[in-house]
Amino acid sequence: MLKVAVVGVNKIGKLHCQFYHQHNDTELVAVCDLIKNRAQQMAETYHTACYTDLEKMLETEEIDIVSIATAGGVENGSHHFKPAMTAIKAGKDVLVEKPISNSIEEAREMVQFATHQNVRFVCNLNHRFVPIASKGKNLIDNGSLGALLFLNMKLTIQNPKDMTEWFHMRALHPHSIDVMRYFGGEIRRVQSFMTKAPERNTWSTVSINMEFASGAVGHLTGKL
Repeated sequence: MLKVAVVGVNKIGKLHCQFYHQHNDTELVAVCDLIKNRAQQMAETYHTACYTDLEKMLETEEIDIVSIATAGGVENGSHHFKPAMTAIKAGKDVLVEKPISNSIEEAREMVQFATHQNVRFVCNLNHRFVPIASKGKNLIDNGSLGALLFLNMKLTIQNPKDMTEWFHMRALHPHSIDVMRYFGGEIRRVQSFMTKAPERNTWSTVSINMEFASGAVGHLTGKL
């Protein structure tokens, strides 16, 4: 039984709590949020410990995995870094919501620190784990579809948020590109064109061509 603590329990964090509580192999042992009432509500719902101080929680509770669902800051990726580094320093395996960060430098630092601490550090790119993706992967791996030469994917979402130019790219397409890498392997080269729909601030429509290390080619169309 893996003991899990969730950090950040608003919206997506609530789902983390729900499914860790329901899963047969995990036990939700603690929740942590800077907003006390929010943390208390989740703690009462799932009969677990409640904290507003992450370091105190790590010192007090027996925890195997810290699930970080903080969603604040610019494009929902700004607030992952500090709690992730704190949990990694404490020797805990860490799952962090996507995007892993909106800073390449901070993302690399988290990965490198997790490697140094010999803990697992994973970003919650969960679309590759849906049944149809597993079926497709099996068909590719056993040769049922022949040689993989081309991948085509389209992912759209109706999201009225328009906070920054790059919101759509960071909110949606980590999933798209991860699924394409799941099927096709590492990506070697990228060509991308983007445009903004009328009265939108964000790059709402994207067309991306990819060349994979295997030699296969692919295309991603995304629309907000």
